[in-house]
Amino acid sequence: MRTPDYRRHDISDRVWERLEPHLPGRRGSWGGVAKDNRQFINAVFWILRTGAPWRDLPPEYGDWKNVHRRFCRWRDKGVWEKVLEQLIDEPDYEWLIIDATHVKVHPHATGAKGGNQGHGPYKRGLNTKIHLAVDAHGMPLRMVITAGTTADCRQAATLIEGIDAKYLLADKGYDSDALIAQAKEHGMQPVIPSRRHRRQRRECDKQLYRLRHLVENAFLHLKRWRGIATRYAKNTASFLAAVHIRCIAIWASIS
Repeated sequence: MRTPDYRRHDISDRVWERLEPHLPGRRGSWGGVAKDNRQFINAVFWILRTGAPWRDLPPEYGDWKNVHRRFCRWRDKGVWEKVLEQLIDEPDYEWLIIDATHVKVHPHATGAKGGNQGHGPYKRGLNTKIHLAVDAHGMPLRMVITAGTTADCRQAATLIEGIDAKYLLADKGYDSDALIAQAKEHGMQPVIPSRRHRRQRRECDKQLYRLRHLVENAFLHLKRWRGIATRYAKNTASFLAAVHIRCIAIWASIS
């Protein structure tokens, strides 16, 4: 029987072998055994890859209400983040590169209970921001979601906290005395161009600075999924979980 076209991007056996040992409900773990973990992961990947509403989930992946409920339960328990942490295998900390990117907010992402979360007006329309740290191979390590108007440097401390890298690469938007001091406390040599208004300008290794394109490449990979390129989630926690899931797919797919 021919496989439906909408299943052409289902995870491969190799990817499943990497993912399965880290998921709740696996055989030998505490609690009941989940027989449909692979189907559930494929369903969530399909939603985020296509950017489709949960109601449009193909029935073969399961009832959309149950899939969405389980996605939220794993989100609230921090499962997605824990799976990502377990998949991050031997990151290369020769360089730590940080940056942020804007993401358009779809009208369906407005109207959360208690008011809009993690987004605000920016130029034309609403925007949210993904702040990201990647290793020397451009692999995602840590991410934060804020409103689009949040200054990049305000999230830098969170991105680099507890990470011991040799160099910290960032653009001049991260040129702050506090961040420079924090980087040096962590034993990192900052490779950050000085702002125009800085009186005592620091030297910046231009050759190393060119490697900052790795974080830009990471954003391109993240946004290959439409559910990341445009924010459809009302809750910031849901959109952060979506970014975690995209990073899970990236780490699980490497050889």
